[in-house]
Amino acid sequence: MTQLGLQSINGTNLQQEWASGISTYLGISVSGYPNMFHLYGPHGPTLLSNGPTTAEVQGRWIADMLDKMQRQDIKYVNPKREAAREWTRHVVELNDKTLIPTTKSTYMGGNVPGKVYEPMCYPAGVASYKAEIRAALDSMQGFEIVSNRIAVNPRL
Repeated sequence: MTQLGLQSINGTNLQQEWASGISTYLGISVSGYPNMFHLYGPHGPTLLSNGPTTAEVQGRWIADMLDKMQRQDIKYVNPKREAAREWTRHVVELNDKTLIPTTKSTYMGGNVPGKVYEPMCYPAGVASYKAEIRAALDSMQGFEIVSNRIAVNPRL
């Protein structure tokens, strides 16, 4: 993703932002990149799960988010920086309960020379991941919400 030349609403690019470590919210979105959702990327269950299953769970979440945005006349959603930091901490804590951090492997970014050594994926399984991202979609508390109308209550 860092090689796509993506520029944030803050004037930075993803390659610069992730040079010192990856930060995502729910393994689907990145703070500063409104309405940008990605499948099968960092901090999702990706490397530790069946690809089509993960793509289906994430794809359904994205479709449901877009539907919610349309129904509520939301112009854009942008993950809050603190929500992304918290998700990243959560992924690290889950990985620390495994042997994954003890190896220099793809699971920790160890296969890319010069890359920060950090967890690449959510290790608690697809069912747990699905429950967590669905709860985040229901509450919308991790997102800054900009409406086509007026400020939107994130609990809607």
